Amino acid sequence: MKNTFSISFFLALFFCSCGSPAIKDIEWIVGHWQGLDENDLTFHEVWERSGKNEYAGSGATLSPEGDTLWKETLKIGLVEGTPYYIATLPENKGPVLFKMIKGDARNAIFENREHDFPQRISYVLETDSTINVRLEGIEKGQPRIETLNFVRVKADNIRPTGPRPVEIILPDTIVDQ
Repeated sequence: MKNTFSISFFLALFFCSCGSPAIKDIEWIVGHWQGLDENDLTFHEVWERSGKNEYAGSGATLSPEGDTLWKETLKIGLVEGTPYYIATLPENKGPVLFKMIKGDARNAIFENREHDFPQRISYVLETDSTINVRLEGIEKGQPRIETLNFVRVKADNIRPTGPRPVEIILPDTIVDQ
């Protein structure tokens, strides 16, 4: 009986620890990503490794004329030992946290069912140079899904839009891939 308990305990411990998503598994997110939507809005995300268990990033959306319409500071890091996607927007009182529910060699999925929109953020690495980001949730009582398609670019190859150059805050230590 004692051996059965010990084996069961160690098997349960093994499966519980291996089943949780790990930040190290989404290293592919590092880089500068850019996309263009059907309204000619340019969107950017920049991610870098900022520690053993952390990524720092920023995001911005620009009008066809080059005006910054929206920007945010991003982070993926541990909160009390659990991986979270943390978005900080100027108009919010504080950061919004999304718990990582999946993280592997091709996917990173984060959820916050209490947030207005989005409630789920999914990053899917389609190829080494393309990421699809899917934002899902309920907005004004209706289901809403927004999809952004990004391509990897070098920081010196950022596509200018309109008469002014793109203005985006890049982390100081970004390394082009």
